[in-house]
Order: sequence, then C-alpha cells, then structure tokens
Amino acid sequence: MIIERAIELARQMQEKRQAESRKADGQDSAAASHAHGAAPPRVDRRSAQQLSEVRPDFTRIDIDPVECERNRIVLTVDVKNQLGRAEPAYRLLRSRAQHAIGTGNWTCVGITSPGPGEGKTVTTLNVALSIAREKQRDVFVLDLDMRNPSALKYLGARPAVEISEYFKGTAGPEQVLLATGVDNLLIAGNREPVEGASELLATHKLPDLLAYIRRVSPGSLVLIDLPPVTSTDEALQVAPRVDAMFLVVSEGLTRRDSLTRTLNLLSDFRVAGLILNRSTETRGRDYYYYYRS
Repeated sequence: MIIERAIELARQMQEKRQAESRKADGQDSAAASHAHGAAPPRVDRRSAQQLSEVRPDFTRIDIDPVECERNRIVLTVDVKNQLGRAEPAYRLLRSRAQHAIGTGNWTCVGITSPGPGEGKTVTTLNVALSIAREKQRDVFVLDLDMRNPSALKYLGARPAVEISEYFKGTAGPEQVLLATGVDNLLIAGNREPVEGASELLATHKLPDLLAYIRRVSPGSLVLIDLPPVTSTDEALQVAPRVDAMFLVVSEGLTRRDSLTRTLNLLSDFRVAGLILNRSTETRGRDYYYYYRS
C-alpha cells in the first residue's frame, strides 16, 4: 500500500503543477498582449560548440573492484552475476530514466530518498555506470551528501582533491572532477564528512560548477547524489538547481509517514519517478522498479 499511496501523491502533484503552469501561461500571454514598445528579449544564438571550452585532461582516480563487489556496484562481470535479476533491472531503470531525461531534455538530475539507508547512492552509481557504458554521453556523478559521503567509499576511490575544497574556494572544478577509468564516467565527492555542508551548498558555487560541466562537456548528464530529504535541508537547497528529482524508496524500510512528508516537501519541484529498492515482487534481493509520475 505504501507504493500505491506514493504513486497517487505523485500524480496529484503532477496535476497541481500542470494546473499552475496553465495558469501562469495564461497570465504571461495576457501581460504580453498589453505590452507596447517593449524591447524583445535578448537571445544568445551562439551554438553549444561556440559556448564550450576545451575539455581538460581530468585526473584519473583508481576504482577498487573488490570494494565495488562488496558494495554491489556493477563494475565487473562477477558483480553482474552476483546481482542476478537486479542487474537487468538496472538496465531497465536506465532505459526508462533515459526516456524521461530525453523527453524532458534534462541535463541534471538529483537522486534522493526519504531517509538514510534506502539505497540512493548504490542506485546513483549503478545507473551512472549503466548510462556511461552506452558511450553516447559523459556522465558526471556529484556526491553532494557531504554530511555522509559514500560514493567514493563504495568505489574504493581516494581523491587527491575533494569536492568540498571547490565549495570552500580552495580548488577549481578541473581539480575535483575526476576520470574513473570507465569511459565517459566522471565523479567528484568526499571521503570524510564536511562541516557546514548546508552553508556551502547555499552559495553560487554549485550553479557555477554545473555551468562549467556544460561548457567542457556539452550534452553530458549530471547525476547528483543528495542527502535524504527528511534528514537535512540540503536536498531542498539543491532541488531548484536540477531539472528533476528521482526518489529512492526501500520496501520494508521506508515508512509511510516519511514518504508522505518527503513528497510534500518536494511538491514544488519535478519528481520524475519513484525507484523501489529491495522489492519482494521478484526473488532477486535488490530489484529496482521505476515509476514515472
């Protein structure tokens, strides 16, 4: 029943957004019809290629296959075999997420959960790997759960420069964005918790970083691993900066009241879908199901 309720709430939010959008469009049209002599808006007609910068040779970071296997990150064939039905489920999730991203022309997506331990980081990394392997676009993973960073730990990777240094102004974006050895996959994050994460994310540094990525890698996709919505306000701070949010919920762990509160808190933003983790609908341990709202 918890997932059915979540779906119903997501549909209600979508209907609300559509009604508000229609109302806003009507108001904009009415205002335009009464405007006389106003200068037309300035449009930058330069192509994406003209706006781009030369892509630097990002520092490569080593990924530990043993840590990936221990944390169920699909880096090798052995992990694919261990995951059983979960691995093709990731590919299904990739296809459905790619469809939503392509239809919406999204370039930056946030992934969060109602509470801790529901699988959002593992989901983020496995979806990123799955998309990167198609070799159609670069995929950048930003671990902005700086109070409890996990992405680099799950990969067994140790960066020379952590993403918190960029937000503190002591490092440039080219120093914290790291190649992984997996074609088209780049990552930035921390190994240790960061104090004042909320204040760091509230600055102009995140939009500047996203703009930099778009310049050096036009057409890339950014996946942002965010803190749980009910644990801190940081996911809500980042939500206006992304095109859409995916919400990971875990069967047997996510509470109904926590999910309801999370959906209410995200009601002003586009919730692209719910990802059900550890579903008992199949015999696989970690089957992921995607529902598009």
